[in-house]
Amino acid sequence: MADITQEGTQTGCIRVLHFVSTLSRGSGVMSVIMNYYRHIDRDKVQFDFLHFIACEDSYMDEIRELGGKIYCIDKPGSSFQSIKQLNSFFRLHAGEYTWLHNHEVYLTFLLRPIAKRYGLEKFIVHCHATKYSDKTLNAVRNRILCLPIRLMKVERFACSEAAGKFLYGEKMLKAGKVFIMHNAIDCEKFRFRPEVRERLRKEMGLDGKFVIGHVGRFERQKNHEFLIEVFAEVKKRIPESMLLLVGEGTKKNWIEYQVEKINLTSNVLFLGQRSDVENLLQAMDILLLPSRYEGLGIVLFEAQAAGMKCFVSDYVPKESSAGNITYLPLKDASPFWSSIILKEYQKYKESNISLRNAASDLAIRKMNVSGKTLQMQTIKIQNHYLAKE
Repeated sequence: MADITQEGTQTGCIRVLHFVSTLSRGSGVMSVIMNYYRHIDRDKVQFDFLHFIACEDSYMDEIRELGGKIYCIDKPGSSFQSIKQLNSFFRLHAGEYTWLHNHEVYLTFLLRPIAKRYGLEKFIVHCHATKYSDKTLNAVRNRILCLPIRLMKVERFACSEAAGKFLYGEKMLKAGKVFIMHNAIDCEKFRFRPEVRERLRKEMGLDGKFVIGHVGRFERQKNHEFLIEVFAEVKKRIPESMLLLVGEGTKKNWIEYQVEKINLTSNVLFLGQRSDVENLLQAMDILLLPSRYEGLGIVLFEAQAAGMKCFVSDYVPKESSAGNITYLPLKDASPFWSSIILKEYQKYKESNISLRNAASDLAIRKMNVSGKTLQMQTIKIQNHYLAKE
């Protein structure tokens, strides 16, 4: 069991242990946690991390710089040794943590009793999705493992009402027993910037192009196959169209093959995992997110803050809207999606900077009014940690 410690813990500062599968920069869950971590008052609340999947491109260095400790164990439940590791960890760190914040909901049945055995009573279950797994067998297993959650004495968090209803049930949601923590962004970081757009489009050879974008992992959830079908239909009507795909994942090679198969290689750019998404969004004209399911879809807040029109599946929670989203049924074929996009094409031409500025301003105002900014949500979660200390 790896044990990486950091000196300098402040007196009077409570520590929260986040349990996650990975510290990868490609993890949407980690992106959300790190957003809060960067903005929380670390003189009052400090984050540590317990994870079980190692990776190269991770937040490990940044966590250390922010004062966090990192621990790595075998995947819980994969062996008797992994159970011994969990017991050993919580025994060694008894009394160190005020909260255990669990983001791997299907492991609650195992983590909760072990943590409680060593005095860690305050336990958060945080749901980030509206589906148990992309894989059928895993979904069945996870659903069974999650059944005890509704009966446990835990704090129930969810990134949206849809996610809360999915895991905890409508009755608990309506009774106010689910704490909704909307995934949030720093709006000003994503505000539309014409000068960045102009520079990037020149650098990437996108001048005069109609640029469609997508940001997300290459996994079944994100439905890249359908995305490519929609783009192919748009390309037939608008020859100067380009598609930018940001992210990595297990299906990336398969999608690259599909793109090559229909002779669109020169029109689709695979940009990989990027740390400059706020800039790439400036270069795009519209965003497509035909997901099979989403907990919330934080990239939609980012895109709308950048003034972009978003076309998304009807499986994406309505809470993702800041006024510039069109929801489309996945059951309809790609020609229907492309026809809707074509109707919007004239509004989002490269020259229409004033419209883009206005859309960015409006979306940011709406997020501020609704309290969905990162600053507001960080205060919300910080107060929750401290009020129930």
